[in-house]
Amino acid sequence: MIGDSVASSMMQKALDGVWQRQKAISNNIANQETPGYKAIKVSFEQSLMQEAKKLQNTPASAEENEKNIFSIKNSKINFLTDYSTSERADGNNVNLETENINMAKTQIQYQYLTRGMSDMFARLRYAISEGKK
Repeated sequence: MIGDSVASSMMQKALDGVWQRQKAISNNIANQETPGYKAIKVSFEQSLMQEAKKLQNTPASAEENEKNIFSIKNSKINFLTDYSTSERADGNNVNLETENINMAKTQIQYQYLTRGMSDMFARLRYAISEGKK
């Protein structure tokens, strides 16, 4: 597929992870008043870093490139329930201020990643058109 590269796969997986984090944060905020609710956290950066480390020592043959892309696309997005703390006596541990800060951070990350993806495809489009519009 055109544009299917290790870089685009990494960005796509990061976008997926950030999107899932945004959904989890929204769910946490929606359940702020639910007794006994425990906040959900999303982690994907570690698995992407492991994939990036694998790429450092891998030759760039077409076959290896395909395997790397497949591996990146199948890296894990982990959903973790935080049982360690409790904000209130009813067992709910959602801290609205923290969740709002995390939501803002996540939105900025998502915007940054979508801009990076858009720029990458703009460069590809430019190369395909040989610099013509």
